[in-house]
Amino acid sequence: MVPCGSYTVQRLAALALKYDVMVHSMTRVTETGNISKYLPELDKVSCDLLRENAPIEPVPPITWKPDCYHEDGARIEVAFRLYIHRADNKQTEDRCKIIVCHTNVIHYFVCTALQFPTEGWLRLGLNNGSITWITIRPSGRVGLRMGDSGFMPPEKLTRTRHSTTIG
Repeated sequence: MVPCGSYTVQRLAALALKYDVMVHSMTRVTETGNISKYLPELDKVSCDLLRENAPIEPVPPITWKPDCYHEDGARIEVAFRLYIHRADNKQTEDRCKIIVCHTNVIHYFVCTALQFPTEGWLRLGLNNGSITWITIRPSGRVGLRMGDSGFMPPEKLTRTRHSTTIG
């Protein structure tokens, strides 16, 4: 049985992009398959800021109410500011980071990058192991390709509240 993360890593390798680094939460890196097999030269960095939880109280409200919105929201915002930013005006080629983390974190990153109300983060949906691609130009223009999972066999497609997403 091949975990969905293995398909994701194979897809990222097949894209043949020049990746600068892979940043991952502690819990998700073990679920992404054998990354070194498909991307052996890639530097890998663990980041505790990317761990899962609820970034901000969602609107409309839900019954699941963790006690940590303020604490986790601040942590996830720090991760956003650390990893998601405009390209430098002097940059001559695309730069790519792979961020392996949880769906709630990706939802918050997408809302923030697109300048959408972050309280709507739970309105977005992703399959486990999908690829979300955020492009930020030097002008500040943001592009999004969200939730690509077409590279996985249909029987591997799953979705949970706490799921794996690579973005």
